[in-house]
Amino acid sequence: MVCVDVPGCEQPAILSTAQGGTVIFFSMATNFAAAALGAEGLAADVTMLVGNGYVPGHAAYALDLLRADADVRAMFEARLSE
Repeated sequence: MVCVDVPGCEQPAILSTAQGGTVIFFSMATNFAAAALGAEGLAADVTMLVGNGYVPGHAAYALDLLRADADVRAMFEARLSE
């Protein structure tokens, strides 16, 4: 699963999602036409969901990811220290 909420991330999110995976777009900054056409052009077998900013368990999932993956945690720590 890939969750995104920044403009211009449609194709990178689709490319980083495994075949049969799910991309959740959480922002009105998402270009939904670009996402749909991009997935088709990339021949990506992904499910794309448009969210309203809330999915049950999303906060726990994000925190668990930060705790479990040292590389992800380091990326966030570097951004926060700027």
